[in-house]
Amino acid sequence: MLGTKQKSIKIKELENYGSSLRPLYTIGVEIEIVVRESPDILHKIFTNSGLITRETVPFDVVSNFRGSADNKPFYSAVIVHEGLIKEYEVQARDTGGSFRTGINYEPVIYPEELRLVHPAEFYRRDIEVKEWELHNYKHYFMLFIASKRYESFDMDVKRETDGEGGITSIKINIAESELKGKKAPSPWYLKRLSVFEGLDLEVAVRRKIEAV
Repeated sequence: MLGTKQKSIKIKELENYGSSLRPLYTIGVEIEIVVRESPDILHKIFTNSGLITRETVPFDVVSNFRGSADNKPFYSAVIVHEGLIKEYEVQARDTGGSFRTGINYEPVIYPEELRLVHPAEFYRRDIEVKEWELHNYKHYFMLFIASKRYESFDMDVKRETDGEGGITSIKINIAESELKGKKAPSPWYLKRLSVFEGLDLEVAVRRKIEAV
């Protein structure tokens, strides 16, 4: 388990867009954690936790699932490959569809020479990760009816300098809509983020929400 130097959890949004009898909450939280470990070590840990997989960084066409609401890539990183620093991205290309039937997105990988290498394979291929981001935005649809339900996940991992040899900042934003009660949004992600000593993020986020 990882030790933390600093951590904070903030409620960014907590609104009931339904009624008192039939609540439909949109809940968003911001999590900031500072650790000593490098982005490369964290990348390996989160790969093993199941956060960095083909489920979060798709390599096949997906429906109603893109990098972010403002079209950031599914994944981006600054890596060291064969002694060279490179920028790696898995972008989401809109391949058509409609808001009523669903929109398909094709993952497009850059650079070309790494188009068959998934980020989950980096540590087995001796590819060092200097910094990285992960973005998931899933918009749920009912048949022929545009739904307002969505899940949003954004994670940014960067190395920073301090007087003791460097720290790594982890910034996470998670949001989910149409929740039927005050609870932690997107527990699937929170479970896979809970790799820190003494910090169960799903429990910590839920307690923060319940206190509001």
